[in-house]
Amino acid sequence: MELRLVSYNIHSGIGTDGRFDLGRVGAVLREVDADIVALQEVGDFRAVTPREDQPEHLADMLGLHMAFGPNVVRNGRRYGNAILSRLPIVKSRNYDLSVGRREPRGALRCDLDIGGGLQLHVFSLHLGLRLGERRRQEALLLSSDILRDAARKDPLVVCGDFNYWGNGPVPSLVRQAIHDAALELGAPARTYPTRLPLLRLDRIFVDAGVRPLSIHPHRTELSRVASDHLPLVLRFEAPIPVEPSVSPPVQLIG
Repeated sequence: MELRLVSYNIHSGIGTDGRFDLGRVGAVLREVDADIVALQEVGDFRAVTPREDQPEHLADMLGLHMAFGPNVVRNGRRYGNAILSRLPIVKSRNYDLSVGRREPRGALRCDLDIGGGLQLHVFSLHLGLRLGERRRQEALLLSSDILRDAARKDPLVVCGDFNYWGNGPVPSLVRQAIHDAALELGAPARTYPTRLPLLRLDRIFVDAGVRPLSIHPHRTELSRVASDHLPLVLRFEAPIPVEPSVSPPVQLIG
C-alpha cells in the first residue's frame, strides 16, 4: 500500500504575516492531499485566536477522521497535537512528555486500520526547546510503555517538530530501530523558517515495516505564509499481509 503522510506545525493557525487564518492551513493541506496528517501546535490556550475547535474544524474542512491530544487545557481552551486520517482510526492515546516546569508536551499515538489485519501506528509529537529537556523527552519516547508497546508486527511512523537545530541525525534516536526518512533518502527536507528554510526542525522517522519513497517540504506561495513551518511530506509503502491462498478442490477422475 502506498500512502502519503504530512507532518505540519501549524502555529495555532497564525501565519508569518501575524494573521490568524485556519482556512489557509486547510488550503495548504488540500494542496498536499495526504492520507495521514500529523499536526502540532493545534489550538490556542492563550486565547489569542477566536476558534476553540481548531482540530474539529480542520477535520470537518478536509473530511477526515480525527484524534486530538491536548497537552494544555486552560479555561476550556486546548492546545496540542492532532492526527487526521483517511484511514479509520482504531484507537488513540496521548502520552505525556512534559519535563519539570517547562511547557507541557506530549506525543499523540493513533493506530490506523490499513486492512488485512494490520495497523499503522502513527505518533505526532512536539519536543521542547532546550537540549536537556529534549533528551529527557526522547528517553521517555523510547521507553517500553510508548514506542515498544506498539505491536511489532505492525509498521510504525514517528513524526513532528523535534526542535532539533542540527541537520544531522538526532543522536538518541539514530541508535534505535527507527530511522530518519530524510537521511535514508538523502534529502535535505528543511522546513524552518518558511521564507528561507535552513533547519530540519520537523522530522519523520519510520521502522523497518515502512519503506520511504520520497520526502520533501511542501513549498508554495500559500505554505510560505500559512505557518512559520513548511509541511513535510513523506510518500511511503506500508506492508499488507498476503491472504492465504486457497487450493482448488481435488477432482477425482474415474
